[in-house]
Amino acid sequence: MLKQFEFISDIESMWSSLLAKSDTDTIFLTPLWESVWWNHFSKDKTWHGLYLEKNTQIVGIAPMWGTGDTLSLIGNTETVDYNDFIIIPEYAEEFLNSVIDHFIISNYNYLNLYSIHENSQTKTLLPKIAKEKGLTINITEEDVSPGIILPNTWDDFLAGLNKKDRHELRRKLRRLDTVENCVVQVIDDSDKLDEYFSIFIKLMKMSRTEKESYLDVEKESYFKSIFEIAADHKYLKLFLMSIDGTYASASLCFDYKGKRLLYNSGNNHDFDYYSVGLLLHSLAIKDAINNNFEYFDFLRGDEQYKYRLGGSNKQVYTLEVSKND
Repeated sequence: MLKQFEFISDIESMWSSLLAKSDTDTIFLTPLWESVWWNHFSKDKTWHGLYLEKNTQIVGIAPMWGTGDTLSLIGNTETVDYNDFIIIPEYAEEFLNSVIDHFIISNYNYLNLYSIHENSQTKTLLPKIAKEKGLTINITEEDVSPGIILPNTWDDFLAGLNKKDRHELRRKLRRLDTVENCVVQVIDDSDKLDEYFSIFIKLMKMSRTEKESYLDVEKESYFKSIFEIAADHKYLKLFLMSIDGTYASASLCFDYKGKRLLYNSGNNHDFDYYSVGLLLHSLAIKDAINNNFEYFDFLRGDEQYKYRLGGSNKQVYTLEVSKND
């Protein structure tokens, strides 16, 4: 039977230990990230935290929230790229059965799970479990999430691109090399974090009109909290490029267990001639290769630059479970 917990801090150490054993281990499912999300976006939501314990060991966690007649996992598609339950793989079927049983007797009519990775056991097992219990389930392709399995060297990375993209990247890098006052900074910890965050937000807003409208007061505050805590926990890698003393591009990355995740970016369009956005991303990839990272994750979205830099699609899904009338 599932047990309830009221605060993430109540089981934080066990949560972190369980996440490390799960097959869905990602920065977005850390108690750190989910605590920040809940602190910023919990208004009008009811906390609904559940876990399964076997022989005094927690083997599955369902950090959820409810609103109206719908139950969902902590997070949303605007701020979290991957989502899921946290489960020890060998207990996945038992845990998901327990979650569905809990949903059936709850007052909620819908269980909506967003941003479930194509390799998730939830994607594989939950539809069958739900159908066996007489529920309706809809599975939809929510988005793509391109990424690169990183080779051992930068030359190997270039060789892995198609001929056209390799030629274009080399040409643009050579052109950037002719700029005398081009400086690339890598920020991971600094007593000037507030200043660097402001630079990043400014470039993000300059990049596209929809990004500027997306960044309301609450989301900007959320971004700042993530930025600061990521720096404290050594996850932060902010790449900044300036030309002639003016910031031209920013790539906000998080490093997590052998993977570099490109979370967001921004560009000053005065420097579009130099393809500063594409090139800064490429330098973030080069740095990841030099530091022996296994994977570079562009995260959700099918922007063309991701494919020009060798990205291959992974799919994320939405699973919608509903009770029959």
